[in-house]
Amino acid sequence: MTTTNGTPDPKIIDLINEKKGNGILTSLEYFPPRTETGVKNLNSRMDRMRDNLNPLFTDMTWGAGGSTADLSMELALRAHSTGHVANLHLTCTNMSKNGDPIAAVHEALKTALDGGIRNIVALRGDPPAGEEEWTAAEGGFTCALDLVKYMRKEFGQDFGISVAGYPEGHPNAITELKDGEGLDSLSESEKTRYSEFDGKMYVCKDEDYKKEMDYLKEKVDAGADMIITQMFFDVEVFKTFVNDCRKW
Repeated sequence: MTTTNGTPDPKIIDLINEKKGNGILTSLEYFPPRTETGVKNLNSRMDRMRDNLNPLFTDMTWGAGGSTADLSMELALRAHSTGHVANLHLTCTNMSKNGDPIAAVHEALKTALDGGIRNIVALRGDPPAGEEEWTAAEGGFTCALDLVKYMRKEFGQDFGISVAGYPEGHPNAITELKDGEGLDSLSESEKTRYSEFDGKMYVCKDEDYKKEMDYLKEKVDAGADMIITQMFFDVEVFKTFVNDCRKW
């Protein structure tokens, strides 16, 4: 294991701009293990993959609430201290300090900042385990846009901020086609976002895609530096999304 001298990480957007045209860039992403043995194994793997792949940055997903959130922070801080450029995911889900969800987020950001982390992925987050729908905590953030605005207001330019993008549509914006609706009912752009699963047909319709892009632009206008997309399987869909981002 190698360690650094505690110098704050560079912002990822600056690293990307410096390396434009210099070939393919790689990054890593990890999530908090459930056991102590898993943590030890992950630490060893992170060290090996850092040395073997020389990633531009390393994402650590956020475990919402309690000890899992603490572990996400510990792993991100360790990543920073061992030579990774840490990119900490932070969500609005199930966060509270003495009943104050905003204070909990502020404390997490302050801990990251004090520990040398300078890159945050601002996310709304998924519903807590066992719940189907996401609901905002009373007095808390309602969406990732709120979090981006808060970070810029409270921390200025201290952090590089990434936000989520959805080339095929956010899961909440994907519609199951009704009986009688088929490919012929879809526009050409909708057909590129069409999928089948368990015999059912799904699509992000054009009007919903527009809403998603409008919201994404709001996040960028509020201060996001970079967009990280969900996994996609069709490169042409991704290329269309990138072109739309540049035109929107």
